[in-house]
Amino acid sequence: MKSVTERVYLTDFILACFAYFLFVGSDSIVKYLGSDYSIVQIIFVNSWFALIPIVLYTQTLNGWRKLKKANFTVHFFRALTMALALFFGYTGFYRLPMVTMYSIVFLIPLLITIGSVLFLGEVVRWKRFTAILIGFIGAIISINPFGTEYDNYIFLALFCPIFASASYLIVRKYGFKENLFSFLIYGKILMLVLTGVFALFIFKPVSLDHLMLNGAAGLMRGIATIFVVNAARHLPGAIFGSILYVQIFGGVLVGYFVFSEIPTLNNYIGNIIIIGAGLYIVFREMQLKKNIVTSTARHPTIPIKKD
Repeated sequence: MKSVTERVYLTDFILACFAYFLFVGSDSIVKYLGSDYSIVQIIFVNSWFALIPIVLYTQTLNGWRKLKKANFTVHFFRALTMALALFFGYTGFYRLPMVTMYSIVFLIPLLITIGSVLFLGEVVRWKRFTAILIGFIGAIISINPFGTEYDNYIFLALFCPIFASASYLIVRKYGFKENLFSFLIYGKILMLVLTGVFALFIFKPVSLDHLMLNGAAGLMRGIATIFVVNAARHLPGAIFGSILYVQIFGGVLVGYFVFSEIPTLNNYIGNIIIIGAGLYIVFREMQLKKNIVTSTARHPTIPIKKD
């Protein structure tokens, strides 16, 4: 049994690592398409393709019967905050170096921890609070908002982790009675509705090659979401929580080889600090038997309770 469990862990670990690289690939395509189309249109088209693997996944596991008793209010506000997080996140990926944007994305676990104290009544001891403070210092060092030409876009991109954290907190407070498939299916449908309303007024004809690119980005996002959700359900918290940070390596590689973005010394120092603080919180929450899944998953990931 132990060898079987280890094989399952290894499979989920590899697939989760692959999933985060898929997220990087999806973000890279959005960055490329951002100069030709509005971010809202990109999200709208992207979400249609992301829905395909999610529908297939739901069909395979016969998840349709679990969609009947869903709380529409929870799903609406969760989808709204996630749509806003994607909008500001994709705007940041288009306007900022990828390594800088991932520094901003990595604020999500830290903001969730703070939000859990303010809105969920959780207690944060001085050790975890110190780690949060150090993580924010690392983010400021990496982002370097007052020493770069990207000032305005950096402050705009900061809304991404704010709204993503709000989405997770909504789920943690009100979504514990919901199931995995309702978050997957209703989340994507509401994303299409919310972005579609605005896309109607600003929609620009899409060339076939760009449609295929955006479709690929959507498929990557949908597949990656499924892989990460499965890993979150099966892997021990410390292992799953640490996988998140492989994105920074993917972001650096793609930024350098595809977009000719060279990380600065601030990026290296800041991200080492952010990763260290984030991993400390992950292991600390594991020791305290907290739900690691909701505190460490990237913003497109569906946070869920373990079955």
